[in-house]
Amino acid sequence: MAKEIYDFVSGLERAVSDDVALEAEFTRILFCGMGGSADSGEIIRSCVMGKANVPISVWRFPELPSWVGRETMVIISSYSGNTLETVSMYRQAKNRGCPIIVITAGGDLETQGMSDGFPVFRLDSGIQPRNALGISLSHLAKIMDSLCGTSCVKDIARILPSLRAYREELAEGGEALRLAQAVGNRVPVVYATTGLRAASIRWKNQINENAKMMAFAGSIPEFNHNETNGWLLGRIRAVCIPFFLCESSIEESAAAGGFIDFLRDSGQDVNVVRVEGETPLERTIRAVMAGDNMSLHLAQCRKVDPMDISFINMFKQRMLAKSGRGDI
Repeated sequence: MAKEIYDFVSGLERAVSDDVALEAEFTRILFCGMGGSADSGEIIRSCVMGKANVPISVWRFPELPSWVGRETMVIISSYSGNTLETVSMYRQAKNRGCPIIVITAGGDLETQGMSDGFPVFRLDSGIQPRNALGISLSHLAKIMDSLCGTSCVKDIARILPSLRAYREELAEGGEALRLAQAVGNRVPVVYATTGLRAASIRWKNQINENAKMMAFAGSIPEFNHNETNGWLLGRIRAVCIPFFLCESSIEESAAAGGFIDFLRDSGQDVNVVRVEGETPLERTIRAVMAGDNMSLHLAQCRKVDPMDISFINMFKQRMLAKSGRGDI
């Protein structure tokens, strides 16, 4: 697991290896996937939504929304290529006449996508699906540049040297290890400013899968309108621990400062993770890298195997038995 997390940046490096030319007519983009396969869509969306010339949405449900049709570019992502919900999304998109792009390591989606004449972008096989994020992001960077006129590939190329250096810093332990040790037996609740919301979701998912713990994600300023009440009860401090992914450029803003002051005034220690970077993409990627390493250290602290996904496989087998369909 440590090597796969370390290799995240190596996957990103593929974004600058070659160009992609895609042509299609569409007025919106829908990125479809489940679990870790959807994380790359969340990250790219959060980083380009201010630059892309069409709206971009991420969908994690087996039934596509009614507005999806011929003018919707549907990007389907499943590491195995056999995820039950994602295969269902693919078939619905095809039946509605949508232009489709497939990102997968194989399975039914690769077979169907190639047979139907849609572009298929391959992921490396033999790794944990959630650790294919770097390669998936490299594919999406090229796809978005081709479809929407963004500059994701150039942005990645520019930040690769700093990401390589940050990878070495994280490999030594440092802040990621300190944050993991701070958790103890408490439930992590990961908050983030709007620009890092995708990273907070990744933190939650990685803690769930790697450390075998419950974890939750929230955002600022949405916190101000509901979750403030949840932190008022004293006993919450014994069972939950808040983390705040904060872009250094807005750390002193009213939203960020108010959040930190509120929790500290209520007697709750706040673990502020200050995220550096010149662009939204760099800040998001650095936050993701910190969370991946933190979750690995947390697994070690808890003496659990981060590679073990037997409970997920057992649950999927139960779904398989009920569905009467192929591997999920």
